[in-house]
Amino acid sequence: MRKITLDKKLCVRCGQCTLVCPFRIFQRQATNASPACIEGAEETCIACCHCVAACIGKAITIGDISADDCLEHEKYEAVRFENLAHLIRSRRSIRCYSKKPVEDRVIEQLLDVVRWAPTARNGLPVKWVIINGADKVKKLSDLVMEWIETQPGTERMVEAWKQGGDPVFRGAPCVIGASTSDTNPHANWAAVDTAIAVETLEICATAMRLGVCWAGIFVRAAQSPYKPIFNKWLGLSDTETIHGGLFIGHPGDVVYQRIPFRPEATKVWI
Repeated sequence: MRKITLDKKLCVRCGQCTLVCPFRIFQRQATNASPACIEGAEETCIACCHCVAACIGKAITIGDISADDCLEHEKYEAVRFENLAHLIRSRRSIRCYSKKPVEDRVIEQLLDVVRWAPTARNGLPVKWVIINGADKVKKLSDLVMEWIETQPGTERMVEAWKQGGDPVFRGAPCVIGASTSDTNPHANWAAVDTAIAVETLEICATAMRLGVCWAGIFVRAAQSPYKPIFNKWLGLSDTETIHGGLFIGHPGDVVYQRIPFRPEATKVWI
């Protein structure tokens, strides 16, 4: 339960809180009246702070979060659709990396943005595990390969590994995993929440000229019966699960000359 404070002295009766709250916690009797909270508002509130962000008079505090804790909208020009469309169309899953490391500060910068990715009921369940450094990634790759050796149809991957290759992370110097707690009250949305967060991370990393690829094999291994081994290695508890991940690095010698063809989206108009 979160305490909701509405300072009537600061309220300019703009009504923004009544418009943005997803649960209609704020109501008012007339157009020019000050809003009031509905009964049970504090139990209903999910602390998304849309009201705090929209309030013109800085009159609302949710728990200990006030307008002063929020970032101000910068006066940047909005991202043009054409630029965003080109970024998404030209994004490729990179499987060839240089030996240049990814600096910790760059990862911190990326994850600092990704914390604004949406989650179900503002649950904010995603916990990141960063494996940065070629030696660490090699150890994780070897651990994944131990699981892969038990799987049918993986002979080519195993042979490539034994020959010194890295069929899991393709030589990337950094792996980032996204986990959630199995005891989270919204655990049924965990896969969706992490997918949104990981894709947001991928787009941001691409915008920074980094190469990125989804680490699907790693995720499958981390969810397999080997999960206790992976969780221990990754510093996670027994009640946490990896639901998504990326390997990241500076692209190697591969240079794409064009955007590959993709068929039209399948659509059903109702």
